[in-house]
Amino acid sequence: MQTKELKSKFIIQKNIGYGDYGTVYQGVNMHTRETVAIKELSHRINDQGINAQALREIEILRSLHCDQIVLFKELAYQNRKTYIIMEYVEEDLLTAMRRDIFTEVQAKQIMFQVLKGLAYLHDLGIIHRDLKPNNILHKNLTIKICDLGMAQNLKKFKPQTTRIQNHQYRAPEVFLGQKYCSKVDVWSAGVLFIELLFRSNPFKGSSEINSFQQILKLCGTPTEETWQGVTTLRNYSKLINSESFPKILHSLLERKMSPLLVNLIDQMLTLDPTKRISAQTALQHLYFKGINIDRCLKINGTGKKRVQTQSQTETQVHNYPDGQRIIVISKKY
Repeated sequence: MQTKELKSKFIIQKNIGYGDYGTVYQGVNMHTRETVAIKELSHRINDQGINAQALREIEILRSLHCDQIVLFKELAYQNRKTYIIMEYVEEDLLTAMRRDIFTEVQAKQIMFQVLKGLAYLHDLGIIHRDLKPNNILHKNLTIKICDLGMAQNLKKFKPQTTRIQNHQYRAPEVFLGQKYCSKVDVWSAGVLFIELLFRSNPFKGSSEINSFQQILKLCGTPTEETWQGVTTLRNYSKLINSESFPKILHSLLERKMSPLLVNLIDQMLTLDPTKRISAQTALQHLYFKGINIDRCLKINGTGKKRVQTQSQTETQVHNYPDGQRIIVISKKY
């Protein structure tokens, strides 16, 4: 497959976001007039080919076919840079949260979709590792998880770096230096759920240490009784001193939330990741009993279903004019 030069097919209109792994623009397909999102990867193509991290993001995006995850369209190049072309969604959840007040019913619809997207990723062995409001696109209560620049497939790689997740959404095991798994995404989703309803992050802090201290003050100080092996973790002695905090998050939440919702969030924000609920199990929680997300989205005028056919393995070779190429192996639906 010949990768097209960006300017031959797309027009960049404006900058709509940026991060550690690239800048995102709003653009338009000159041939179809479709509005698209164009992510300029921050890693230039070098003599050895595309940076491994950039290639990993492309491979993951190409393999995903889920209504709750932003849709990959194609690759393009220009001036020895690689661009990922994706579906365009008007705004991120952070923008919506700053403007709107969500009811619990609306927050439930949003979080059900977030958990569906996470369950899909986790079933494939993929951890997002950077879930936060500005990485969730939003339109009329329909959400799309985006920005998989930090995502990793555990079936191919073991998690190595602990420099993951914005510190206000970072799971305690990452702070403490424990080997982590997909449960780090569930923690981030639990924080997001509270933020949707309270319009405030419970673990907001000006620094990583401040955020971790907020976790201790609300969720309690972990002990060997509540989290086996916690005192042996690499950063335990650095981050946890002799002062012990009781768990008070539950009592704070139940002042404004229904008992079922408090129970769900309590399980999503369990300190010990081995006891924390999974995304798939969270979807089966009684709090979501009877929810019909397709009907909810249809009421909001956004109901669409993506028809899937039998899965096949697809290999595509993306050739650049200067002789560089990348090979992407993915599932085709």
